[in-house]
Amino acid sequence: MTYTTRSERHQKIQKEKLFSKKNVLPVLGTGLVVAPTVMVLSPQHAEAEEVQSGETNAYNLINQIGWSAQQIADSNDLYASVMIAQALLESGNGTSMLSSAPYHNLFGVKGYGQESAVWLPTQEYVEGQWVTINEPFRTYGSYWESLQDHAAVLKSTSFTSGTPHYIGAWKSQTTSYYDATAYLTGRYATDPSYNQKLNWLIATYDLTRFDTAGQTTTATYTEETTATEVVSETSSSSATSGTYVVVAGDTLWDIANRYGISVDQLMGNNGLSGDLIVVGQELVV
Repeated sequence: MTYTTRSERHQKIQKEKLFSKKNVLPVLGTGLVVAPTVMVLSPQHAEAEEVQSGETNAYNLINQIGWSAQQIADSNDLYASVMIAQALLESGNGTSMLSSAPYHNLFGVKGYGQESAVWLPTQEYVEGQWVTINEPFRTYGSYWESLQDHAAVLKSTSFTSGTPHYIGAWKSQTTSYYDATAYLTGRYATDPSYNQKLNWLIATYDLTRFDTAGQTTTATYTEETTATEVVSETSSSSATSGTYVVVAGDTLWDIANRYGISVDQLMGNNGLSGDLIVVGQELVV
């Protein structure tokens, strides 16, 4: 299976969003509703709202994928912190069309052969100019599947030589996530500042808390919470509140909300690869 990710093109775009003064983080575009009353915001107020929106999106995505990334990274000798940071960077904090339902493609992986894919417009640099073309991108049933596929990319080996493609990003081959992000730069992505962006995201959102095996950590963000006032809750990943028997009308979303966990965590608890559940099925919650 061939895996291809958007790299230089996407990273150049994200670089402008990530480090510009106005957009501290990639944010979902918003506009003001000005009828019938016009509200004029000062540049400082507008900038603060954009930053807060970006932080909210980031924390929302971290809450959705943090537990899954921790489990998948731990079982594949990878850094969950790096995996989550890559997802944030590649997906615009989970606001890109490709990363949203029903596609769940967090890393811009392209689809080939018989893989489930969706054709979407994307910009490519061809013969000295940017052009918009349609290309196939992988689709997944959940974020869990997207994270699993990404782990497979980082653990893949050359078909001809058998040499691992990204061995320098593995935990066992590094002393810290800094080594991993440095190794990915120029290999996974051609952007020379790729590691700086990942390191910034890891530090800003304290993503190293997901690198501790055997613990599940979530960060909750509200309008009253700032980036330095994140409430973290840590618990044993093996601890569960029991089981639940599916009844008519149930969805994974309903059950996850009922027990205060993410859909991906619920799927991971039960080894589910899709959202199909049946009446009478017993789920670990």
